[in-house]
Amino acid sequence: MKRFALSIMAIALIATLALVACGDGNGNGAQPTQQPTQVAEQPGELPGSYKFSMEMSDSLGTTGEMMFWVKGDKWRTDWSATQQGTETEMVMLYDGEFAYMYMPEMNMVYKYASESAMSNPGAQYAEEWKDGYYGDVSEATILAGFQAGCMGGASIAGHETVAGQSCTKYTCNAGGGVVSHTWITNSGWPIKIEVTSAGYTYTMQYSNIELNPSIADSVFDINSVAPGVPITDLGSM
Repeated sequence: MKRFALSIMAIALIATLALVACGDGNGNGAQPTQQPTQVAEQPGELPGSYKFSMEMSDSLGTTGEMMFWVKGDKWRTDWSATQQGTETEMVMLYDGEFAYMYMPEMNMVYKYASESAMSNPGAQYAEEWKDGYYGDVSEATILAGFQAGCMGGASIAGHETVAGQSCTKYTCNAGGGVVSHTWITNSGWPIKIEVTSAGYTYTMQYSNIELNPSIADSVFDINSVAPGVPITDLGSM
């Protein structure tokens, strides 16, 4: 359990660095030092159901991957990471009433109230994608969002192809030597995020993105995900 907790804390710290560097793509990041370009468009909203995969890596050798499903209020994260040769796997889900953490290597399931303080690292990574989603808007609208969230300003760094998709590359200077690059597709979602700080580099890349997919309810059913595994109820911890 100690190994599991240490891995969670380390990955959570990396996720926090990415959140600070990128801010909220819709303008809810650090206070700007300059006024963003005023545009009339509003960022798009995600549909009620969506899913995607994400791979992460950093210059310290940590790697990880995640699959994320959302259907209304229900969500599920299949999350794994390798850090200093130690592998951690878990599934976290919310079935609309309770949240669960399933650790296959320990053959254990924890049940807890969704509003508790239990960490969901997969959701932290997913928030990067969710907050960076713009939908069908112009580059000016997206740039204005970055400008509002980047202390040192933001700019368009060019156009590139990532994972076969045409993207616009946005650069954000977050201050303190922290710089992030975000590649956003023509469909308005981030497909790659790279953060650098003091020689450290952290990268997330998204794939298998589907909006309005058909997702079976069994995806969010702990008895289907971990059949026969004992469930420990942690209450509202």
